[in-house]
Amino acid sequence: MKFLSKIPDSKILNEGIVYKLNGDNSILRELLIKEQKNYCAYTEKYLQPLDQVDIEHFDASKKDTENDNYYNYYAVITTANKYKKDVKYKGATFFRNLFFQDSFELNKRISFANNIFFEIDEADTEARDFIDFLGLNHPKLSEERSKHIQRMKGYFDSSNYSLEKIKEYFVQYKSELSFITALNAAFDYDFIELLN
Repeated sequence: MKFLSKIPDSKILNEGIVYKLNGDNSILRELLIKEQKNYCAYTEKYLQPLDQVDIEHFDASKKDTENDNYYNYYAVITTANKYKKDVKYKGATFFRNLFFQDSFELNKRISFANNIFFEIDEADTEARDFIDFLGLNHPKLSEERSKHIQRMKGYFDSSNYSLEKIKEYFVQYKSELSFITALNAAFDYDFIELLN
């Protein structure tokens, strides 16, 4: 959830880089990955060299149209792209208001606890639909996220790591910062600062 925001001074925007239907999109993909701090925008998995990464068109109905642009592009792991429910949510309001691209607005509406993303206000059907649309609580993703957090907590507990030692570990092993929202909740600390 932390990598859905868009950057107003993005190099992609400044240089007018757009998705090419039958062309080489490697520069666009690399720039998206860099903007997303090497994370999959949907799963929050830290991207590994062998991961297959797609340029995802958030609103699939815009793909290959003049309305497809930077604000519709994300770098995502191919599997996560397949979990997305394009047909079920075609025309949903979140496609128009793009609340998730503003981190402040997103954090006001969606939270995370007990390995589940959820809408803060039960009446916020748009946020609930958005969570379902992206498959943020898909059973396989939830299981992988849970196992990663258990492994990290087990390692740090058995090593008797302080928060400072945990931060040092993550600075050295950034790939272990997968599922950063879940890590933040588990350790009551915002590890995003370690990515700057």
